[in-house]
Amino acid sequence: MRLVIAFTLLSAALAAIQSDLVKEIPHAPSNLKFTMYSGYLPLKNTQGRQIHYVFFTSQNNPQTDPLVLWLNGGPGCSSLEGAFMENGPLVFSESEMKIMVNPYTWNLNASMLYFEAPAGVGYSIMGNIANNNTNDNQTAADNLQALLLWFQGFPEYLPNKFYIAGESYAGIYVPTLTYNVLTYNAGNPPTKINIQGFLVGNGCTDWNVDAENAFAYFGWWHGLFGYDVWNTWVNNNCTAFSTSPVCVATQDTMYDLFTDINFYDVYRQCVYPNFGYNSHRAKFTSATKLGGVVNCVPDIGLTKYLNLPQVRTAFHINSSLGAWTECTDLNYQIDYQLGSIYLYPILLDPQYGLRARFYSGDTDAAVPTIGTRQWIQNLVNKGVISVTKPWREWILNHQVGGMVIDYAPAGSTKPNFTFMTIRGTGHMSIQWKRPEGYHMFITYITGQDP
Repeated sequence: MRLVIAFTLLSAALAAIQSDLVKEIPHAPSNLKFTMYSGYLPLKNTQGRQIHYVFFTSQNNPQTDPLVLWLNGGPGCSSLEGAFMENGPLVFSESEMKIMVNPYTWNLNASMLYFEAPAGVGYSIMGNIANNNTNDNQTAADNLQALLLWFQGFPEYLPNKFYIAGESYAGIYVPTLTYNVLTYNAGNPPTKINIQGFLVGNGCTDWNVDAENAFAYFGWWHGLFGYDVWNTWVNNNCTAFSTSPVCVATQDTMYDLFTDINFYDVYRQCVYPNFGYNSHRAKFTSATKLGGVVNCVPDIGLTKYLNLPQVRTAFHINSSLGAWTECTDLNYQIDYQLGSIYLYPILLDPQYGLRARFYSGDTDAAVPTIGTRQWIQNLVNKGVISVTKPWREWILNHQVGGMVIDYAPAGSTKPNFTFMTIRGTGHMSIQWKRPEGYHMFITYITGQDP
């Protein structure tokens, strides 16, 4: 009976693989050293939600190399940004539809899987319009179901070491999905996922100190505000969520002073998208979270490419869908009380054997490094973790790539959590400093000291 079931699953897997195989990547160079798949994972009992995935096999040894799931943030932004602008094998610039080979692609040594999630984002399918309403828990549950469906189609990867990674709002997506995987494994030992750890870059974690609540400090220490603005902010005990007129007015002044500065990297040039945007004085508001600043890092080339008819056909995109866009305006309910900080004491518990790494481009105003350092220090203050190797430089090509510090969970001397900065770059640090980003990644999956 078991042999029959195994054979049936294998036959189904081979069918899924063949139907999702991308036989030719339009405009890509020939003789690529990897195989690409693109297809849909229909979620059961969800009124039609389907997650679109893209998968690149490792260029080294797919049979034994780790498998990494990558998630971009938003909430509501496509992980094809990661696949085709950040850490995938073929990438675009921000403005040109010219496909380039990425010499620092993460699939040099790992097979890379990308989910466009939540459903309705990018080329994923929302199904019933009611599915536009979603939240962190629903996203994690859907991503787990999608992951299990993917493993049914690609069972040969189930024994491989598995990691979950992502950036920005994936600071919520990644820990919540990791927790759901651990919960699944506890109840399903025969089909448990071989999860080894998680990796987050410039990720929202604790809204009390992250993102908007770190913005004022970031702006002050980067010389963007004057004493009048800073003193008013501090003397009135303002926070990003303050409703007092003086705090709201001061926050407006801060964002006015930030106009035309690249929100995702204050030292990078602001490149405006060619989408008929006329106003250069748009303000970042709490209602729009991380998407309200003028978009200085457009993906014009990628957007054009993914909407080419031959690309849609090659990638098996559902013909009923409209144009691909970078982000989707979902009715997403953000849990500002929980964030994902509440999961760290659980995920770092030695019983699970996970290794975590958090990296931060240190010129990012969206999720500033100062906020990340604060919530990590709060974990230290509460006795959840303790320092095992102090703050120090890490070196690449005889230059300081950034800083690094290691932690161990309470009651242990074995480190399982590393925080790294990537010096002189911002939110999409692995896109803008690819050698440093690859070094950060490869030392993580191989368990090396950076």
